[in-house]
Amino acid sequence: MFASTDLLVGVDVHRRTNVVQVMDGQGQVLTLPLRLANNHAGTSELSARLAEMARAGHFNAIHIAAEATGNYWLPFFCQLEQSPDLAAYPLTLYPFNPKVIHNFRQSLGDWDKTDDLDTAVITERLRFGRKLPYPFHMEERLLPLRTLTRYRTHLIGELVRVKSYTLSLVYLQASEYTVDPAFADIFGHTSQTVLKEFPSLETIAAMPFDDLVEWLDVQGKRRFAQPEDNARRLQRIAQDSYRLPDDWLASVHTALSLSLRHLTSLQQLLTRTDTAIADEMGHFPNSLTTIPGIGPVIAAGIIAEIGDLARFDFNEAKVASFAGLKWSQHQSADFVAEDTHLKRTGSDYLRYYLCEAAQLVRMHDAEYQAFYQKKYHEVRSHQHKRAIVLTARKLVRLIVRLLTTNEPFRARQLPSDKTC
Repeated sequence: MFASTDLLVGVDVHRRTNVVQVMDGQGQVLTLPLRLANNHAGTSELSARLAEMARAGHFNAIHIAAEATGNYWLPFFCQLEQSPDLAAYPLTLYPFNPKVIHNFRQSLGDWDKTDDLDTAVITERLRFGRKLPYPFHMEERLLPLRTLTRYRTHLIGELVRVKSYTLSLVYLQASEYTVDPAFADIFGHTSQTVLKEFPSLETIAAMPFDDLVEWLDVQGKRRFAQPEDNARRLQRIAQDSYRLPDDWLASVHTALSLSLRHLTSLQQLLTRTDTAIADEMGHFPNSLTTIPGIGPVIAAGIIAEIGDLARFDFNEAKVASFAGLKWSQHQSADFVAEDTHLKRTGSDYLRYYLCEAAQLVRMHDAEYQAFYQKKYHEVRSHQHKRAIVLTARKLVRLIVRLLTTNEPFRARQLPSDKTC
């Protein structure tokens, strides 16, 4: 893929330093590994050195690869792309998924784990050439939106983890509360008030029934259809749950109260983030929000991760591949495995937002709901996950078309099941 006139650069990126190896397109190492600071001055020095090597060796193009680890690589690549020292040469920047580099290392045999060898692996993977990642472009106008949408994904992950841990504490305080809850939403306002106000549900069991009904009705702002049913469930939970020693129960209640406060804080941060995303989306006119179920936040996540469709040649298959919306194949002779894993080499963020969009769209649009149901009933295992991923894959086609044409969504008329 690369000619002898191509300068190949592999970089092992760290928070403080970058370890750099340089070779030509034929695999000839040109220098000992360089160690430069991962900051503006260090990257400026690297740019000057690469430009000098390109001039001295009569190289025609420069290709730089690094693992896309955290955020340590991003300012580094942004500065390289804008470097005046490298402006005279065609420059291509490749951000590798760390999983790709890890798997490639295994094919090289028993290599030690050192910074110098890590850099050599990255450079060799670049020289190998096949299935290189999409070249990096800074896309300055998208970076603010992408930062917000990725932070939102981080908050969602935190919410899921904290809710899971909170449920384990709820089980300790009242084991039956998570088995047959008294409320539709365990994390709803009234439910949280019960868990905070009553460190021991024995207090609930001892309350006069009418007083408990009135208390619940007030806490629920008179919105419960049958507060008596909620009261009966609470008393049954109080009777059937395990009894913990008083000292232990007090500690559990303290941890649960703090965990519920943590959840409230995360939900407030999520609300503020969604508002900031919606405001930022004012700079990105689009028609994705005309799709039923997709609002500005989900549309923002999709737009921020796809970026310029030209880099995918406006091809929906390439966008789907970038999102990792496909399964691996496992076949040998006459054997073809039915249960295979979803590929994980694409963009986790884009896959998340596309799957969230698929979940919402299939709840609002008859065509996507029918498609989801069809895929759901085709298999016996992983039904929902498989159906959502396939629905997301179908949705990619629509999203690429709307982003390309900027036309509004038009629902397709499904054929009627009635016969004449």
